[in-house]
Amino acid sequence: MTNTEKYIDLNSISFDISVEQCFENLRPHPKFSRCTFENYIPDENYPTQEQIKALLQNTLEQMKHYAPTKQAQGKSLFGFLKGKKISNGSQKPNNIYIDGSYGIGKTHLLSSCYNICERGTKAFMSFGEMNYYFHYLGVEKCIEHFSGLSLLLIDEFELDDPAMTHIMAKFFREINENTLIITTSNTLPNELGKLRFQTDNFTKQLGEIAGSFETIIVEGEDYRKRNKIWMKNVSEDSFLDAFAMYTPETKAKSKISFDNLIKLLESVHPFRYFVIPEAVEAIFIDGLTPFPNLNNALRFNQLIDNCYYYNTKLFVRSQHQLSDIFPPELIESSFQKKLLRCLSRLDELAVFFKL
Repeated sequence: MTNTEKYIDLNSISFDISVEQCFENLRPHPKFSRCTFENYIPDENYPTQEQIKALLQNTLEQMKHYAPTKQAQGKSLFGFLKGKKISNGSQKPNNIYIDGSYGIGKTHLLSSCYNICERGTKAFMSFGEMNYYFHYLGVEKCIEHFSGLSLLLIDEFELDDPAMTHIMAKFFREINENTLIITTSNTLPNELGKLRFQTDNFTKQLGEIAGSFETIIVEGEDYRKRNKIWMKNVSEDSFLDAFAMYTPETKAKSKISFDNLIKLLESVHPFRYFVIPEAVEAIFIDGLTPFPNLNNALRFNQLIDNCYYYNTKLFVRSQHQLSDIFPPELIESSFQKKLLRCLSRLDELAVFFKL
């Protein structure tokens, strides 16, 4: 790739990809594609990190010996997966729910499960992506599709509203019982939606969700705050100097105004956002301002999640502090943890320049 080819206009990227292609993309991306249990280094100050590593290793080992032989007739959503599996009597490991704070390696562990699993079909996705698939395809079709998997890994599980609680309760009731589900979260399953969903109906549904998993609490400190060595090599002079000096190693760099970025995100379905970090390794965002509405804040959050999985470098020019981009009324909404995770990931990925 020559110097002139190392810049790309995000508006020139094609998002004309099928849902099938999006499903095929449900795997750990560059930041996590080489994750293994061997290169996950538990913090010796927090024994639960070593414990969850051992549990997941044992679970994946059990899966090697769990091989349902019969399958029900019928096709899945796109016809490239088999019908529902029926147990041959061997015991499937319990579904696992990993609860822990930001930046303690939960996504690394989840990616390790995907990377070492050699049996059957598998998928790795964020809960945000899963949510968007539900809304785009419908719950029944998603249950049908994911029931064809041997292993389903869901990163950052969180219930933001009663409607999603109802959907997830139905999902866990009806998905193929032979599909092993492992999920990470920042909230214990019996506290999902706490102080938000108080009716008896929602309490029952939350209980169904919690009852679907063996819950493991993992403790630790946020490593992201200690992981900014590369930023020392960035020009301290100005945003434009940083853009001129940055030379991509493999893909391209892009510069876009914040207003145009939001317009682009509004025009594309969020489960296709991965196309952006697939095309560029660094994005320069000029003129970031606080979000006036939740919808665009969630779109931006989904983009940052994708950039996080791809380890995309972000350079942001703004007259505002990082902590100010989500106003109090958004932070205090039911999407609080999702937005706080976005801030944590931005803190790792982004260099900020004063406008």
